[in-house]
Amino acid sequence: MKKIKEHYITNETDYFNRRSFIKQSVQFGVGLASFSAFAAKAEGSLGGGFADKIIKSNYGKDLTPHTFKQISSYNNFYEFGTGKRDPAKNAHTLKPKPWHIQVSGACAKQGNYDLEDFIKPYQLEERTYRFRCVEAWSMVIPWVGVPLADVLKTFAPTSKAKYVVFKTLLDKEQMPGQKSATLDWPYLEGLTIAEAMNPLSMLAVGLYGKTLPNQNGAPLRLVV
Repeated sequence: MKKIKEHYITNETDYFNRRSFIKQSVQFGVGLASFSAFAAKAEGSLGGGFADKIIKSNYGKDLTPHTFKQISSYNNFYEFGTGKRDPAKNAHTLKPKPWHIQVSGACAKQGNYDLEDFIKPYQLEERTYRFRCVEAWSMVIPWVGVPLADVLKTFAPTSKAKYVVFKTLLDKEQMPGQKSATLDWPYLEGLTIAEAMNPLSMLAVGLYGKTLPNQNGAPLRLVV
């Protein structure tokens, strides 16, 4: 992989991902399952036995990441405001711990899980990805998480499973931006099974070796 050239990377903290608010609830749906989340501060080192499980992968090993400050201070997260710097100011109202995940749909193993139990079976990886946004900027981010394909295989999707549907938490007190009509709440996003099983797709629980800050999608975020 070639080292990214400086002019390809935005020097300011122009971080955006249209799926950044896919995180709290994840519903493997229309054919698969559902991560439904309901409701710590999310800026400490990865705890719960996570930290000692992180391995560095070769993904993006030649890229130079933006700083933690840049990555965590410029975000798209409409549940906490429409401005890029609003999430960093407003996401303190989110309570990412404890967190529960519901898996349902066209899969053999359905159920409700605590986040720690949900992540525990998997090897955490640090992967550095470069995002390019339609808004004409990019950012390099060292995510910590697990391959989405590994998670899907655990719950044994049936032959009827065609898509993976992700659904955000709906809680206007924790996420005051949901009081506006900016989007239809709760926010939904989906992947085809092929997209979800792509080796690059992952569920992130941290970045830079730290748990995800609220504004970056704590406690669990889809990265594709």
